[in-house]
Amino acid sequence: MRRSVVALLLAGVALAGCAERTALPAPALGPAVDDSATLITGLAARADEQGTVRFATETTMTGRRVTLDGGLLRAREGRLVSLRQDSSTDVVVLADAGYSRTEGGTWTRLDLADRAPVRADTTVAGLADEVDPASVVESLAGSLLVEQRDEELDGVSTRRYTLLVDLRSQAERTPGSSRRAQLLAAYESGFTASATVWVGPGDLPVRVEQVLKTLEDNVFQRTLHRFTDWNADIRVSAPVS
Repeated sequence: MRRSVVALLLAGVALAGCAERTALPAPALGPAVDDSATLITGLAARADEQGTVRFATETTMTGRRVTLDGGLLRAREGRLVSLRQDSSTDVVVLADAGYSRTEGGTWTRLDLADRAPVRADTTVAGLADEVDPASVVESLAGSLLVEQRDEELDGVSTRRYTLLVDLRSQAERTPGSSRRAQLLAAYESGFTASATVWVGPGDLPVRVEQVLKTLEDNVFQRTLHRFTDWNADIRVSAPVS
């Protein structure tokens, strides 16, 4: 009798082990924050914890539109990037070198200190900062948070934050001398800047819009960053010619 009871108990354990596991709850929006420092620090830290992300950046300035699309991988050796500008120029950035080609041509090897082929105001190594969501958010440090509200974006619940950007403070935090000079010139010319950040489930930035206006309140430059497919299977390696 005792053996049969033990057998029944073991069978019960086996069946329990084969039972379907309860699915993990979907990420939800975290609590709202009331100051820009907490917002920026928290978002940058959360983005930095993710292994990969796909990005799409669109910049419009004086009627010209430039797009950057690709993926970023956080590897042990550093941030690796693969991107395409305007469906014509491909760039790969690795830990020790970069590569570029135009219109599907032959790949050219670049040093990390070389000027980026898709951005005249940064180096090959600096391209990661242009598309990394953590860096994009951190560039808004020193801003003033003026509004926050819930908003549905592409069918997903998000929290939208509006910030007034201090151009002088942003310039002082910018490592590239060319970009820093541009920001200071804009500040001295009376330009104003604002940013809107949409935070999605898991407290991750899903969209960041930056707008630069002239003294006459005309839009001079608008940049829109979209971040999707967090922790997707993104691989970045040296291209084969």
